Amino acid sequence: MVDLSVVIEKVEQDPLVVAFGLMVVGGLTTHFLFKKYPYVRAIMRVVFLVLLTVVLLSADIVPYRPLRFTGTPWLDGVHAALKIAWWLWAAWFLVGFLRAFVIVEHRPREGKLLQDLLAGLIYLVAVFAIIAYVLDLPIQGLLATSGAVAIILGLALQSTLGDVFSGIVLSFSRPYRPGDWISLEGGTDGRVIEMNWRATHVLTARRDLAIVPNSTIAKSRIVNVSSPSGIHGVTITVQLDAATSPAVGAAILQQAILNCRLIVATPAPTVTVKSVNATFTEFEITFFVDDLPSGPRAQNQLFDLIFRHLAAAGIELATAQNQPGRVTGNQSSPELITGPERLLELVAIFASLTSDERKAIAAKLKYKSYDQGEILLEPGTTVHSLFIVGSGVLSFTREESEGEIELLRLGPGDHFGEIGMLTGAPSSARISALVPATIYELANDDLSPILQARPEVSQGLCRVLAQRQAAGQLDASGELAQGVPANRLSTWFSERLHRLYGIAGAE
Repeated sequence: MVDLSVVIEKVEQDPLVVAFGLMVVGGLTTHFLFKKYPYVRAIMRVVFLVLLTVVLLSADIVPYRPLRFTGTPWLDGVHAALKIAWWLWAAWFLVGFLRAFVIVEHRPREGKLLQDLLAGLIYLVAVFAIIAYVLDLPIQGLLATSGAVAIILGLALQSTLGDVFSGIVLSFSRPYRPGDWISLEGGTDGRVIEMNWRATHVLTARRDLAIVPNSTIAKSRIVNVSSPSGIHGVTITVQLDAATSPAVGAAILQQAILNCRLIVATPAPTVTVKSVNATFTEFEITFFVDDLPSGPRAQNQLFDLIFRHLAAAGIELATAQNQPGRVTGNQSSPELITGPERLLELVAIFASLTSDERKAIAAKLKYKSYDQGEILLEPGTTVHSLFIVGSGVLSFTREESEGEIELLRLGPGDHFGEIGMLTGAPSSARISALVPATIYELANDDLSPILQARPEVSQGLCRVLAQRQAAGQLDASGELAQGVPANRLSTWFSERLHRLYGIAGAE
């Protein structure tokens, strides 16, 4: 009969059993008890590695020497298993130490990539050590074979490996980050939403996802429009008729730029005369916006403002040389219209009027001019006329708790004073001239017959008022339409017009 106590005593005295127990206890302890404490986990790994090394050396098992066979197969197998475990434990310890103490400050993505690369190298060294010191195989032949295999794999995976190494280079050089707007050679523009080892994912302006291989990006020209700041520059060209002097044309274009609130003041926009000939004068305009998505909106708005400022000033755009029916110098000129009539063509609410009706209104307009910085309207002032901007740029500002804020800017063809005219409420905004400006006043008594005779004019006026109220840009007290839903503002103003003038405005 086997004495169990004697077997247990012999097992306890066997250093191999003790080594196995140390490995189990060390692995479970570091994995479960110190999972959230990387520094403590690294320290415990080194403690158990030292203890395991001491036990193996006391049993005459040296991990870094070739395995010596004892003639007992199971014992040789246990020795080999323990030596393999020791090398893997040592690699595990070094990787844990690496992740706990080797940290790249302020570069978490690059630090994680560096840790992964070093961890893979450590485990590869451990595998070669096991082959050389445990299995006692010639490492030189294995390296030569591995080199041949690596060459074959490299040729087969040349494109993929190129993407991977390019991704590593891009991760460390950081020409862009997720969230940046970039422009790549070849026409790919958009916002970076993801970067990995193989490719970069770019969300284009058309909401399409472009997956660009890193090797392609590494070889192309990269323009990061989000660096060093998010401000983005846009350049456009405008050709004016040669009858306009470059100085006058540049001044009008500068006013149109000032009229566009989407264009930032710093860096300052520029207007450059590119060429002058007998047919046209070409200008190049460069301006800046807060971010890339604002560029198309600002460009469209600026083109509209350029058209309005030029039309109000009586300046013509250049006509194409090959355009059919082009008027030349020896042909009769069309009938000239006055400046106020030309201005009324730009006023949206008067778009439905005939030329004779606009001529009649133009005869009733009162002209006023203001210098740069002059105040046109102070808060608390009540106006009873419609004011139309003839030239220049006006700024609407209002005092808020955080200081004075700008609500909007008006240019040729824009108008103000509607709320005071309709309700008698005082203005809550200050209106000032950013550049020398001209204003035309249309009295309430002169506007009333137009509103009564042409309902479409009143409808257009209601739409303008509703848009300004919804945007918080009314020049009168904001309490006038408080609580009115946005989709009911036009109807609300129509009802006001109906009570004042007996007009049934459009819904």
